[in-house]
Amino acid sequence: MDGKESLYQLRQVLSEASDSRFLDDKTSYMYLWAAAKDFVFRTNCLTTSQTITTVADQEAYSLEPHFLKLYLKTEDENPFVKYTQGTDNFFLEWHDYDKIRWENQTTSISIPTYFTIRDKRSLLSRITGTASAAGASSGGECTLTDTSSSTKFANVSVGDTVHNTTDGADGIVISKTSNTALVTALFGGSGNDWASSDAYVIQPQGRMELLLNPPPTTAGDSVLVEYVVAPDPVFSSYGVYRFPQEYMDVIIAYAAWAYKYRDREPDFGDKWYRNYELQTRRYVNHLPQWQHKYKIPVSFRRRD
Repeated sequence: MDGKESLYQLRQVLSEASDSRFLDDKTSYMYLWAAAKDFVFRTNCLTTSQTITTVADQEAYSLEPHFLKLYLKTEDENPFVKYTQGTDNFFLEWHDYDKIRWENQTTSISIPTYFTIRDKRSLLSRITGTASAAGASSGGECTLTDTSSSTKFANVSVGDTVHNTTDGADGIVISKTSNTALVTALFGGSGNDWASSDAYVIQPQGRMELLLNPPPTTAGDSVLVEYVVAPDPVFSSYGVYRFPQEYMDVIIAYAAWAYKYRDREPDFGDKWYRNYELQTRRYVNHLPQWQHKYKIPVSFRRRD
């Protein structure tokens, strides 16, 4: 089920006509994407990995922006990552951030003992410029090109917010073709596309980071982080989510619930959310054991 069909099905569920002013494409896509991320978080149905190369005496390393949560656990239900030095592998177990800070082990050692995950405490810099070529809209997608620098979009990721300040349109980065070209979806402007010399602003999204405790003394070691990955956003007619398409009825139920809460009909919306919950649990129960057995407990203890 692609983006176009998803919008149609959502309208049908909500009994809204195609020209309804209650629904708009951008909001619908946002709700569907929020649903897709929540569904993946609960089911672990999409996974990937990131290999981090260590820097001597460095504690913190940025994770990819689509990181949702750690995937693998030991038999004792403790998350772990694989640390490789040369040909030797070591498995580091997760510790609470509180505990790591309390122990205050700042002196570097050859092989770190533990790791943790926390929010990255700074955003990447905002990116501005002007389009160097036209990018017409096709199926809701348009390409932003800026060849003023060979690395102009090096720090841009899928899911980042983009604004065409000349056209008055706002949207999202759908995919990254190169460090000078981005596929975007734009809404609310006069043309919702890119003309040569259109001005743009891109705001990179927040990230999480991995902390090694204590920091490693050696540069060039590697840390393999396997994690549950957020699905790339679908904000155009022919985009599709990477998980099996039979899951889309669950995603639509969540989006319908979100719309009904905006419509101040929580009782009706709750029925859609219960439907989403029940179907999500059903899918979890039918997933292979290797997919859904790994569940990461989240600590909400107050941090001073």
